[in-house]
Amino acid sequence: MSYFLSIVDHRSVSAAAARLGIAQPSLSDVLGKLERELDVQLMVRTPRGTRLTEAGAALARHSRDILHNVDVAVQEVRNLGGTNAGGAVSIGLPPSMALLLSVPLAETVRNDFPAVRLRIIESMSGYVLDWLTSGHVDIACLYDPPDSDQLVVKPLLNEELYLVTAPDHWPSAEVVDGVAVEGCSFSDVCKLPLVLPSRPHGLREIIERHARSAGTATNVVMEVDSLAQILKLVDRASAYTILSHAACFDAVHDGRVILVPIEKPALKRTAYLARRGDRPASSASLQVESVIGTILEEAINRFNLRAQLAATR
Repeated sequence: MSYFLSIVDHRSVSAAAARLGIAQPSLSDVLGKLERELDVQLMVRTPRGTRLTEAGAALARHSRDILHNVDVAVQEVRNLGGTNAGGAVSIGLPPSMALLLSVPLAETVRNDFPAVRLRIIESMSGYVLDWLTSGHVDIACLYDPPDSDQLVVKPLLNEELYLVTAPDHWPSAEVVDGVAVEGCSFSDVCKLPLVLPSRPHGLREIIERHARSAGTATNVVMEVDSLAQILKLVDRASAYTILSHAACFDAVHDGRVILVPIEKPALKRTAYLARRGDRPASSASLQVESVIGTILEEAINRFNLRAQLAATR
């Protein structure tokens, strides 16, 4: 199952073999034996790599659950035997949370929980949700998570959303610490040419929901699923965007962009820590979860972020 999932994740037998450190023919033999044992084709080989069949996708889904539960069982037995909790833990982070968490979380886990093997994966929040529900990651930070019995969520961080603009795109503004003194109504923000991530990413859904409630529509002229590229477009005065302070604090500090408060109504969002409710949480993943709140609190104080820890963490 581990070998099969490695091929699935790398979409190539040769790439998976290189990652596993085994010969490609040996890995091909493993896949062939698995298909013969199950009497079904699991993958279609193409010049560009492998593609899962419907049966292969089902096996991948079950394999992730089975291997995760094996890890949990091993860690539980080790803990009961008095050994330190350890094992692999994967966490999915949207870009704005990755800016705050990735490096200090990796360093903290390495120093405080040396038996834990942490894997951090970054992408837009819609993809992170897919990874969590499919079992590709153990825990995830999400914005606007779905109301589902399959997820266990707890609030982490409350943030206000701002209009983000190049300074010369807002030339008359009086700015203090990177934030315009005078705000802008949400209806006026919606009229500006905006660059936003595509649906179903959390930020876009929050903005569009506010627009529907206000009886207006956003003027999205570009959809870009990369925080770095969105900020580059704003820095070049090609468009405006809507972000939290945490998502662009470096650019604000450097004077490349400024924040304009959004009023009538103000836009707010909450970041949540989530895991699947149908899986037992391993001791290793609980250890990782236990330090995230402290790291966020330190980041708020260090960078003077316009954000607050959620009441429950």
